[in-house]
Amino acid sequence: MKNQLKAKLKVYAIIIGTVSAFFIFIVFGIVTVLIKNTFFIRMTPVHWYDYLFLALTSVLSGAYIGLWYYNANNKTKINSKCNYTATGGAIGGFFSFGCAICNKLLVFLLGLSGVVAYFMPFQPILGVISIALLGYAVFIQLRNISSDKIKISYS
Repeated sequence: MKNQLKAKLKVYAIIIGTVSAFFIFIVFGIVTVLIKNTFFIRMTPVHWYDYLFLALTSVLSGAYIGLWYYNANNKTKINSKCNYTATGGAIGGFFSFGCAICNKLLVFLLGLSGVVAYFMPFQPILGVISIALLGYAVFIQLRNISSDKIKISYS
């Protein structure tokens, strides 16, 4: 009975992770106009790595959400620092492929010339850092699952 519940939980976690990744891809893609739409206008050119960062951010965020769901319902200890790391990676990922000139907060803080001169050249580096943060958060969640399996197999 317990194995059947774990199998069901695993299926739910996979479904939740997949749906989350798809939802994040669609929402982030529409808002940043990497997916063409009539609601938003992008004022900066789109580079090939913007699509890469969008895909990796959505896949890793969805994987993290699915693993978090599995660990939370499996009574596995969840590290709160891991949640902060994943959130920072997702927000950094959004800023890495988003239109920097369209971002009102950046323009308010740095000014238009500051965004163009200082933030836009930093966007690919921010993308790599955010993907690394999300990858680390997913790794920690996976490590929690594997350490749980080790405990169960020796009991």
